[in-house]
Amino acid sequence: MLIRTALTVFALLAYASLGLADELDPETVLTSFERGGKIMWAILLASVVGCAFAAERFLTIRKGAQIPKRLMADLREAMVSGGVSAGLEVVEGNRSAMGRVMYSLLSRSGATRRELETTVDDEGSRILYDLRANLRPIGIIASIAPLLGLLGTVFGLIAAFRQAAELGMDDPRNFAAGIYEALYTTAFGLVVAIPMVIIYHMLRNRADNIMREVEERALAFISAASNRAERATRSSPAVTTASHRATAGSGRYAEPAQHETRADSEDTSVDE
Repeated sequence: MLIRTALTVFALLAYASLGLADELDPETVLTSFERGGKIMWAILLASVVGCAFAAERFLTIRKGAQIPKRLMADLREAMVSGGVSAGLEVVEGNRSAMGRVMYSLLSRSGATRRELETTVDDEGSRILYDLRANLRPIGIIASIAPLLGLLGTVFGLIAAFRQAAELGMDDPRNFAAGIYEALYTTAFGLVVAIPMVIIYHMLRNRADNIMREVEERALAFISAASNRAERATRSSPAVTTASHRATAGSGRYAEPAQHETRADSEDTSVDE
């Protein structure tokens, strides 16, 4: 029953693409599938594997999953009350793209602004690689499905010519039947490949857009934190002129001082 259902769905796509949806019924599906030969099973398996990877990537590469709405707000509140250490507790263990980038930044709170920007680039590259990792099987299936269909057609043509050689060419049906049956695999291979190509590029583009937004938010966070640290240094009467110059020149990200106002501390976050 499961195989029959899978074949029905599979053939529905094929018949719809060929404009033959009205002819679809379970017996026609099974007959068409059997006429395609053993290669049809390979194409069906490829389509199932491709759909499984596509579903997993659709669930993973989502803006809501990679850029949680409350993450930056929670991070801001934690850093206002407890500084960098409290912020680290918020993002520690968070496997979203935004959480991973922010954890890398806060782990290097004493670094210069340029070093922090390099950290964003490096961590962003690693995250993008992870997001694209399971897209490769989809791309592979999109490439091999038409080849499997072509292979099945070649085998079918060989069989058709052999039959024509044995039975003679007096009756064209001896040859034509084998030809149209051989073309089933090509049709089904293309039916699998075309959606896989679309899904592959759509998910790849979605991953790129998510990482671009994550990096923009992280860089805005660095800029706001650096500006806040410089303002805090200039407003502190206890800081000497030499230390003020060192801080302003290096652009280091420092842990928020406990005496800062909430308005200044809120600059460390990015508007949602």
